[in-house]
Amino acid sequence: MKRSFVALTGASGILYSFGIIKALQKAGFEVHTAAANEALANAQAETGAAYKSIEDMYKSNGIENIIIHNNNDLSASVSSGSFKVEHYIIAPASMGFVGRCANGISSSLIERCADVALKERRQLVVLFREMPLSTIHLENLTRLSQAGAVIIPAAPGFYNKPETIDDLVNFVTGKVLDVIGIDNSCYTRWKN
Repeated sequence: MKRSFVALTGASGILYSFGIIKALQKAGFEVHTAAANEALANAQAETGAAYKSIEDMYKSNGIENIIIHNNNDLSASVSSGSFKVEHYIIAPASMGFVGRCANGISSSLIERCADVALKERRQLVVLFREMPLSTIHLENLTRLSQAGAVIIPAAPGFYNKPETIDDLVNFVTGKVLDVIGIDNSCYTRWKN
């Protein structure tokens, strides 16, 4: 069974995680997830929906058959390097998460999973959503990159002439999928 871990921090950009999860499931991955407490509030603000729980948030956005872990459960299966996960995607990633991860601090399941990815030399993708970036942010992102993480800004391209929010989200989703080696047609590729 191919497994992926997709985590939602408290950063803006919840729609990116929904698109990534759906694409991973379509590609045959068993998807595990954890969400920071702030993720639910951001999801409500960004979608305009009132969710009762993280489970309700996923279900209301067309995501089923996902394995949800409590972000406070540091003994969850995904927290162990012996639990095989092909890639770990933090989308969206807050700068708070980036700072803790870059300094080896694992005070939540999301942070522990990122730590496992780095120590086991597995693929870690950090889709950050913040601007502008301070020197501290840049240094932390650089540290993660040097440790093996792939750093992706939530910055869609415009050469494909996006017309909707979905077009913008799909561009970034497609780029994340490209990085982890999953064929997709989420966005129109550059043609010269």
